[in-house]
Amino acid sequence: MAPGIHDTAFQTTGLAASRPLADPEVSSAIEPSTTVAGGKLGRFMILEPLGSGAMGVVYTAYDETLDRKVAVKVLRDTGESAQRRLLREAQAMARVSHPNVVTVLEAGMAGGQVYVAMEFIRGQTLGAWLQAAPRSWQEVVEVFVQAGRGLAAAHAAGLVHRDFKPSNVMIDDAGRARVLDFGLVRAAVPELPRAAPTPGTSNSNSKLDMHLTHDDQIVGTPAYMAPEHWRGLSPEPAADQFSFCVALYESLYGVPPFPYTDAADLVLKVLHGQISEPPRKRGLPAWLSPVVMRGLKNDPKDRYPGMPALLSALDRGRARGRRRWVVAAVLAGAVVGTGVVLARTSDDRTCTGAPEELAQVWGQAQRDAVATALGAAAPGYASVVWPRVQEELDGYAADWRSVHREACLAHRHGERSGALLDQQMRCLDQRRGALAETVTTLAAADADVALRALEVAGDLPSLEGCRNLEALSSEQPPPDDPESAARVAELRGQMTQAQVLARSGRLPDALARANEVVAASEALDYPPVHAEALLLRSKLALHLPEQAGADVERLTQAISAGFEARADGIAAEALALRIYALARQPDQVARALADEPLALALADRSPTPAALRGLVLNNIGTAYLARQEPAQARRYFTEALAVREVALGSEDAEVAYTLVNLALASDPGPERERLLARAVTTFELALGPAHPATIEGRLVAVHLVDFAAGPGLLRPGCAALDRFLPGDVVGRARCLLYLGRLALELGDDDEAELAFVAGASLVDDGGRKGPQLTDFEVGALVGYAALDTGAHEAAIRRIEAALQLVPQAWWSRADAAELRTILGHNLLAAGRPEQARDNFVTAIADYQGLIDSEPRFGAALARTRRGLVEALVALNLAQTPEARENLAASLEFYRSAGSSFRRQLARTERLVAVTGTPTPIGP
Repeated sequence: MAPGIHDTAFQTTGLAASRPLADPEVSSAIEPSTTVAGGKLGRFMILEPLGSGAMGVVYTAYDETLDRKVAVKVLRDTGESAQRRLLREAQAMARVSHPNVVTVLEAGMAGGQVYVAMEFIRGQTLGAWLQAAPRSWQEVVEVFVQAGRGLAAAHAAGLVHRDFKPSNVMIDDAGRARVLDFGLVRAAVPELPRAAPTPGTSNSNSKLDMHLTHDDQIVGTPAYMAPEHWRGLSPEPAADQFSFCVALYESLYGVPPFPYTDAADLVLKVLHGQISEPPRKRGLPAWLSPVVMRGLKNDPKDRYPGMPALLSALDRGRARGRRRWVVAAVLAGAVVGTGVVLARTSDDRTCTGAPEELAQVWGQAQRDAVATALGAAAPGYASVVWPRVQEELDGYAADWRSVHREACLAHRHGERSGALLDQQMRCLDQRRGALAETVTTLAAADADVALRALEVAGDLPSLEGCRNLEALSSEQPPPDDPESAARVAELRGQMTQAQVLARSGRLPDALARANEVVAASEALDYPPVHAEALLLRSKLALHLPEQAGADVERLTQAISAGFEARADGIAAEALALRIYALARQPDQVARALADEPLALALADRSPTPAALRGLVLNNIGTAYLARQEPAQARRYFTEALAVREVALGSEDAEVAYTLVNLALASDPGPERERLLARAVTTFELALGPAHPATIEGRLVAVHLVDFAAGPGLLRPGCAALDRFLPGDVVGRARCLLYLGRLALELGDDDEAELAFVAGASLVDDGGRKGPQLTDFEVGALVGYAALDTGAHEAAIRRIEAALQLVPQAWWSRADAAELRTILGHNLLAAGRPEQARDNFVTAIADYQGLIDSEPRFGAALARTRRGLVEALVALNLAQTPEARENLAASLEFYRSAGSSFRRQLARTERLVAVTGTPTPIGP
């Protein structure tokens, strides 16, 4: 293999043309082409080989559809069952979209072999990057943190790498780490032993740096394999964490954590946890070794609870190091004599009260109380989210102490005025109050709060606001009257309570509290707190159904109050939200778009310009989406995504919402599916696998992807509900509805019926919708189930009621069409074919209006056409042109849709003789 070419990827920067490869066994998968030298694989024109290795051969190729260069790996033939497994895993990889994971564009079969098409990356492997030049520990940790984020994203999507090591990470020309080959290590065959290492080189390049497979149990590279791998246990994310820490240990200390003489020696040391203490190395901080060593624990339970926790520990350690350096630099720059040093030291000792002050809010007693409450409220789920909740709160507390000490020292050293210090301390008091309210809520958690625990802990107000001296100095000071100032602080505390209530799922209580604060703030002569209260109430009320007109009025009041208080941030956020509220009203979209220049100008003048600019751009995109101008919407969502990733971080829930919006505005196809897969992964990382927004993200994704990809997106969410929240009958009913619909679209009537009947049994008996199910979902569940149970009249009443409540808007057109189709089938079964015909005709018109932009509705349209034909047969109108034309169109779809629809095709073909449709039977 040519130097610098990793067997899984991509061209190394500056590499000369690769030598020709002679691998006829693998090359036979490439189809001959008369137009492109080298052949063709699917839609990819093969250009030239890049390299070969244990797993197969990598080629550069040209993607005709998207006009770009790609890398195509053809995996070695490992048998039929292995091929099927590899294809499934490669297709799963394609659903992971993350900046630190190499994007898989397509996976398929050609010539009996699996191929994987990936983005083409110029760069070098992590191993080559480490050897190319001396690297500081900060550079090494930064690159590993990036790679770790890629691992975390894949773990959240249900993938385990199984063979993480430096040669499976690429560093692109921009310096970004990208992880390769999740799951594909199962394709590997043992490599030939390499030459023995020369003195001074790492043992990781020895004969132990090979792939192993044995009965599909022991898979990986021995030098990086976790103890559980050697024991033949199934791979879990904790094993990837172990491999990650082995690689990080080697990269930092220059020696392996388990020195060995041969394979048997290595296995014994790993299995018995005989890890070598890291050698003393000048310049490495003391906090780093314990972090790495914890990831190398023998028992997976003793390692970090997941990659996010490990990465958080690395990030916190780096942040501590940066803070120490800054303080040291300030002191060194100010020292002019021994007397000054002693004076500074004395002052510094007066700024040490923050830990004791915060321990009353978040100390060991509070940790124990929260852990106990979450464990009692949701035992299974708590075991997953509690470690991350603890990490979030610990990190927030550490940052709070840091900001507090920085502010105190700066004032003591004469760098900040007493007035500015007061502003900082008021800001920190508010943040401490938010932390206290959060801890109190979590310590009294019920099942609903436990479900949202990660959101409650992770959405605390940013401490950067307390560091932003320019913004703090521009704020209006509190009233001079001590009583009024105390009242302002009290009202802001109540607003914090309302925000925590909302995050914990108690929206009515939060709104009630916000309304109280609005009323109380009107009695104060202090415009800022009134503006804050109006904005909070408006934000909470946006989550109420069908309140668009009232939302606009409330937000207009908040905008005016923001201007009156000279609070550009409040006015900008209220205006951005009003754009969204107006976009929900078809006749107000033009007004929403007219607000764009003012909203962007206000955002740029606010204390948090990037975050608010991202919100404005996102909401302008929704207005264009409402006006059914997807190209314009896509432009705004793309810019909003870039801005929000920088302002909020790529794993923030708000970024996930923009990803979903961008997918809505994108054309059907692989790019849309990648956006949705990344959105779901981000929701899981930010909120947890069973959070309502995560489940909702999966449901939205199912609406937009190809039906064949739907079950893979939805089932992990449904499994999370079954595992962690068996009492959440609403969430489980919703999952069953959508699983049933997918089964129906794919032609599996039996599975669909089971799902619908089980879901309908969870809906309440009183005829009202469940607490979180929409009118559409209740009507659809009951209606579909009735086709199996025979309860048609009750279903007809429920669906007719739901149709009255479905919004008359473009985004609900498909819902209305589906309800009318279900109603038509129930009317037909109840002996009312005339009414059934009318509903089928209306549904067909709705689907035809959607089909050009959303081809995925083809199956629903074909099924509705068949329903219309069945109604016409019941009306003795089988021989009419209407019947024959609709049957012919339905048959055309099913005959071209593949084997999944064979039962639907057979049912449709039975109508041919009745209608006299001049079309042959069979494919």
